[in-house]
Amino acid sequence: MAMSDQKPGMPRRDFLKLSALTAGAVGGLGAGCTSPTQKASAQKESLPHNHREYNGHYTGEFVNQVAYPMGGIGAGMICLEGTGALSHFSLRNHPDVFNEPCTFAALALTGAKPTARVLEGPVPARKIFGLPGSGMGFGGTTYGLPRFKKASFDARFPFGAVHLADDEWPVEAALMGWSPFEPGDADNACLPVAALEYRFTNRGSQRQDAVFSFNSKNFMALGGNPQAVRPVEGGFILWCGSPAERPWEEGAFSVTVSDPEVKVNHTWFRGGWFDPLTMAWRDVAKGACFEAPPPSHGTFSPGATLFVPFQLAPGESKTIIVRLAWFVGQTNMREGKDPA
Repeated sequence: MAMSDQKPGMPRRDFLKLSALTAGAVGGLGAGCTSPTQKASAQKESLPHNHREYNGHYTGEFVNQVAYPMGGIGAGMICLEGTGALSHFSLRNHPDVFNEPCTFAALALTGAKPTARVLEGPVPARKIFGLPGSGMGFGGTTYGLPRFKKASFDARFPFGAVHLADDEWPVEAALMGWSPFEPGDADNACLPVAALEYRFTNRGSQRQDAVFSFNSKNFMALGGNPQAVRPVEGGFILWCGSPAERPWEEGAFSVTVSDPEVKVNHTWFRGGWFDPLTMAWRDVAKGACFEAPPPSHGTFSPGATLFVPFQLAPGESKTIIVRLAWFVGQTNMREGKDPA
């Protein structure tokens, strides 16, 4: 069952099939389960502040060092951090653990005074102070955007669950990431896919009109290689081409949902410095939800956003399942003695 307690989620194998087809892979994928945070988040931490129970609930400073790997075994990975951020994007046939591209999910409430939050907890201090680029404001990151005040994490392989809390917001948010792990089924367990289930609950007394969004720069792009944001049913594909002498640089990454109300902006603002992210966040913050096709041939888009509008009655919940899939078909890795 998915994180929603109202109806079952997408069957595991159906999910895997949809994700695999999106990225040009073959095989079947998997489904979600009830979030382990629902019970754990209600429990009080009884251990000293600098200790935690083995395999227990991650809270406070402990969420800042969590990087939970998602993706098929041996097929690359994306890490779900304890705060809900995505990092360690290692998709090109080698480890790339310092790769944290500008990719984030957000929720906007579109009432009389629209407000929005990135679906993550506070940015860990280790990311902000002392790293290269900190004095220039970390261009290309989302660190300055508003987000939830607290985050907690539970690990139950192949599921990792994040609970987000903010007393100033009427909507509670939880996130579960998982991999296509199926014991005894090596083909499906090795697919280059992952899932993110975002669950929202209206704990207020009034109906909430909301827009979920998943936003990303084209982090697959390399140097001066051809690049594009391409359409796919229910989402978008980030694509990078390659010169003939370096075929291993070509790759694609897809983000899709099954919600029939989804709309996709394939064309982020083209500009320098913070401009593309600034303009994308303006749309998110005001609760925008619109279609924009890919730019004409010969031009490129820095990134894309998918929007899913919905309503929540008091006490009602909704789950949105985001499917991630990637494909990098060539590699420059070698074994044995270098012929040169």
